[in-house]
Amino acid sequence: MFRFHPLLFGMITACAIVELGLTAYERKQQHDFPIGGHAVTSRIDYLLFLSVWTTVTGGAYLAFGHTGKFGVIASFASNAFWLFWTFVMWLIGAALYQRELIEVGCGENSRRCHINHTVNGFSWIEMSLTFITFLIVLLHVGGKTERYRTGPYDA
Repeated sequence: MFRFHPLLFGMITACAIVELGLTAYERKQQHDFPIGGHAVTSRIDYLLFLSVWTTVTGGAYLAFGHTGKFGVIASFASNAFWLFWTFVMWLIGAALYQRELIEVGCGENSRRCHINHTVNGFSWIEMSLTFITFLIVLLHVGGKTERYRTGPYDA
């Protein structure tokens, strides 16, 4: 896991930074020229929160995993908990935002709709990256415990 830790958490953090910029821009556009009313605005606000959450905490995990210090914070259990929680939040955010874009009827012709679809696409990418990294952490922990067993009756 630690061999892939900087790459995976770096990708999660980099995508979160891109999502942060896109959602901040879209939030400004939503304030100036609203489409879809309060429902779209609240979904954008949620994605903006998730972007900040993932950028700050993902960057912290990247730094802690890279230095090898902060034992409890950078532990596998902490990584697994954070990845699962972040995966669930991104899954909810991406699904709700996609549903709202479908209900608003954002077509493919306007620049604004392209940005909205890009925001939605990066939301699904974030969700996928956190899920894949979560699976890798779980498989690594499972493989690690199997290695230390000495007999068939070891708990």
